[in-house]
Amino acid sequence: MRALFKGGRLQLLEAEMRKIKRFDALSVMRIAAICYAALGLVEGALFSVMFAFMPFPDTGSHPLPWFLRPLFSGFAIVFFPLLLGCVGAIGGGLGAAVYNVAARYVGGIQVEVE
Repeated sequence: MRALFKGGRLQLLEAEMRKIKRFDALSVMRIAAICYAALGLVEGALFSVMFAFMPFPDTGSHPLPWFLRPLFSGFAIVFFPLLLGCVGAIGGGLGAAVYNVAARYVGGIQVEVE
């Protein structure tokens, strides 16, 4: 039991335990894809800055073309969110499926809610 002071009144809140029986795999995939794509955007921006200032080694007789630096920078901003979004969606969907199978045999996770 917890106490909450709200609006000049003291309210007693009783917490109860609930059990998560299953996750909808598609909804977990959507949320995981969005979260991982956002992380991929941050990582892609960091790699883009790194590629913009990183010196390319001289290969001797065949120097690298001038357009590779901005190409790699732009590619990182597009590629990392797509890659991490796909990996996150697949991992989240598989994780939800494994949880659903395990929860069927052992029971779900207990969560305290108000």
